[in-house]
Amino acid sequence: MKELNLKKELDLNFFKEKGFIRRKCKSCGSYFWTLDRDSNLCGDQPCVDFSFIGKPPTKRSFSISEMREAFLSFFEKRGHIRIKPYPVVARWRKDIYLTIASIADFQPHVTSGIASPPANPLVVSQPSIRLNDLEEVGVSGKHLTIFEMMGHHAFNSKENFVYWTEETVSYCHEFLCKELGIDESEITYKESIWEGGGNAGPCLEVLVDGLEVATLVFMNLREDENGDFLVNEKKYSEMPLKVVDTGYGLERLTWISHGSKAIYDVLYPEIIKWLFDNSRNMDKHAIYALADHTKCIAFMLGDGIVPSNVRAGYLARLMIRRCLRFMKRLEIDAPLYDIVEMHIAYLKGDFPHLEKSKSRIKEILSIETEKYEETLARGVRLIERFLDENKTLDRDTLIYLYDAHGIHPEMVKRIAGEKGIDVEVPKDFDSLVAELHSREVKEEKKKEIKLPNLPPTRLLYYEDAYLRRFKANVIWSGKTENDFLLVLDKTAFYPEGGGQPSDQGIIIVDGKEVNVKYVEKQGDVVIHHVDYSIEKGKTVEGTIDWSRRYSLMKHHTGTHIINSACRHVLGEHVWQAGSQLDVSEARFDFSHYKPLSEKEIREIERVANDFVRKGIEVNKEVLDRSVAEQRYGIRLYQGGVPESRFIRVINIPGVDVEACGGTHLDNTSEVERIKIVKSERIQDGVNRLVFVAGLENVEKLENEEKHRFDRIVSKLAERFNIENIEKDAGRALQEISLLFSVPVSKIEATVEKFMKDISEREILARDVKDACEKLFKMWKKKQKEKKRIPRELIEELLEFKERFGDYDIIIIEDEKMLKGFDSMAVAEEMVKSNAKTVVCINDSKGIVFAASSDVEIDLRPIAKEVGLLLGGGGGGKQNIARCGGSNLNKLKEALERAKELIGESLKV
Repeated sequence: MKELNLKKELDLNFFKEKGFIRRKCKSCGSYFWTLDRDSNLCGDQPCVDFSFIGKPPTKRSFSISEMREAFLSFFEKRGHIRIKPYPVVARWRKDIYLTIASIADFQPHVTSGIASPPANPLVVSQPSIRLNDLEEVGVSGKHLTIFEMMGHHAFNSKENFVYWTEETVSYCHEFLCKELGIDESEITYKESIWEGGGNAGPCLEVLVDGLEVATLVFMNLREDENGDFLVNEKKYSEMPLKVVDTGYGLERLTWISHGSKAIYDVLYPEIIKWLFDNSRNMDKHAIYALADHTKCIAFMLGDGIVPSNVRAGYLARLMIRRCLRFMKRLEIDAPLYDIVEMHIAYLKGDFPHLEKSKSRIKEILSIETEKYEETLARGVRLIERFLDENKTLDRDTLIYLYDAHGIHPEMVKRIAGEKGIDVEVPKDFDSLVAELHSREVKEEKKKEIKLPNLPPTRLLYYEDAYLRRFKANVIWSGKTENDFLLVLDKTAFYPEGGGQPSDQGIIIVDGKEVNVKYVEKQGDVVIHHVDYSIEKGKTVEGTIDWSRRYSLMKHHTGTHIINSACRHVLGEHVWQAGSQLDVSEARFDFSHYKPLSEKEIREIERVANDFVRKGIEVNKEVLDRSVAEQRYGIRLYQGGVPESRFIRVINIPGVDVEACGGTHLDNTSEVERIKIVKSERIQDGVNRLVFVAGLENVEKLENEEKHRFDRIVSKLAERFNIENIEKDAGRALQEISLLFSVPVSKIEATVEKFMKDISEREILARDVKDACEKLFKMWKKKQKEKKRIPRELIEELLEFKERFGDYDIIIIEDEKMLKGFDSMAVAEEMVKSNAKTVVCINDSKGIVFAASSDVEIDLRPIAKEVGLLLGGGGGGKQNIARCGGSNLNKLKEALERAKELIGESLKV
């Protein structure tokens, strides 16, 4: 196994011509290049101290904007093309969530040689985020979570060699010395090995007066299980490309040009002054960290991250809550947005998109602050329960409490301390959880079918998406446990992928019809699952189920239209989180920070149908990845990141553009109509829209809605003498569904249930929606009346209490004793007005459990176990729960078991 020979790789003519000598650091053992023949220290911390503080080495002080422009224009004059920075959320990557360096813009597709670079050579100043040293930010004086990595990059191939080590170091030296005015004797080049993002290579760390200001990487290795180079216990092989990967710290170079004690004073002077002026509890480190973190949040939210419990959203929420804790520690009485807004105002000249996102950022931070306060409110009791059960909490439990409940170890430690329990919190806890959530977990590969070496299948569905019949030759035939398998030299059958189900249809061979049940793609080969064996060498005729395919095409093009409509109505932060097409309907999942209102849903539907009515041509073209990215940007990857150099782009001009492998219509007018069926919040930060596309599908849905609505009208009219004047049955059903908080499919049963509880013979209502609203209000009024429990009833029921040690357990076996009052309300009232009390009530549907707040008991597992005895289940909250099942004849036995379990839990 080989190791990188740094002496050989970095023994440059540049160093010899300039008089640099190679020395070994007596402190850390690293090799470095210097002009100082007496130097025996590498020039990096901790081997040396900073020497630029109070005496900056540059010819003058620079602002951030001035330093950025100096760098970019320097390399532009030397033949580099300036490109725009990428977003801080790495949408083009499958492995990481945040953009951590300028080279991350080009990994893995450009660095692997799959795609060509946007320019060669190029220069960029890339905003980057790293959360691996959170605890050092504000403390060390130099650490940041967000920074701009300025980089000049060259991608060298055999056909196109641009420049390599000599020119790279020469450019760096010239920029630092001539452009910035740094004396070359103050510059040290320290040898090292760099690795990241699946690549590695020798590098030089560029040090000025004790501070690393740049890293010059000569990337020539890629991670490979069969590689013959070993770097940090990972195997690498040589890359076909040799990539110049440089990273200059914009903020660090600006800092040394000022020579201040801490980098934060140079970067955020106005914000730090405001924080000092508005903090009642002075903590310089917390102020520095808060100044940095709030800029990080501005970029995260400005570039479209929606806080959640997964992926990049997890990291955004981590940073927001860290800021809120700092603000609490500093006793700042102001919204978090006030600090973020100061950053946006300062940055709007260089990053105008942040200014455009202000209102969204403000709303998100308001929502997140409210959620954080709710977490704190419910956290105390949860922590106390964990401490009572465990006495000590290990690292994994602390991570669980944070991930599952949002409870930070600082809160756990404080409450544990009040109980005299010592909880050890890792000093780097925030960095630890950030690292755990910074990378995508690799999916297990689907088990592949064993195939011989077959040529790629010709994909007729791309040549003509409207092709229904075709002739082809069988080039392979096989079998699984359930299906016969078939590979043709060409096919019009679309294989499952990208949320689109596979085509179905028939294949005719020797006059016999064979059903095509399912189609999949493995590499470049399309495999047909059929119900009858067909021999290799046969010529066959395939016919796809056109009605099915055409409906799927309408829903697929409709999904792209719905995506665009969501962005138009909700904002540019909307990003596809998944989709699934069916013949009768489709679902579209997307990032958004709150549930949709009825008004927003209708507006999305209106905008979508406006795109349909305009009859916009749907363009389908295959482009080189770099050309597609330059033309359309990163939004291409809404539906996922394809791996190939050439990608298929679906462009609906003025509406949507995506890399997509599905089958699509030629014109938006073919979608005919889009109707949103429902909207739901499927997880924190992700909403789902279910919609129907195509006139036939929409009309079928509307007929079903009309019949269901008419049945509801009939029931209400018969009882309450109301008149139906509603024109849009679907919309009315949605509004009634929201009113009763039940799915549309359960509205009829719900209306019937509510009517049974209302004794009035007439509701004065104008139409059915009005009637439902009044019915709901009257039902709620009845429920409230049931919950107004007379004191006399409580006193009667208290006579059934049994003493168990220090506690009272009350078992109510006969529902009639409740005198028609709601069992849950009775139970709550009994434990509210009596200390150390546990109640079990039989209400003929099951058992209701309640415990007073001073009883240390969790009723949920008890309800669950008793529910199993009844042939069902149970659940609820810690101090109030219920259970039920189909075996109600076992209620008496269940009450006895409940009493036993309560006694065991109370240890009496």
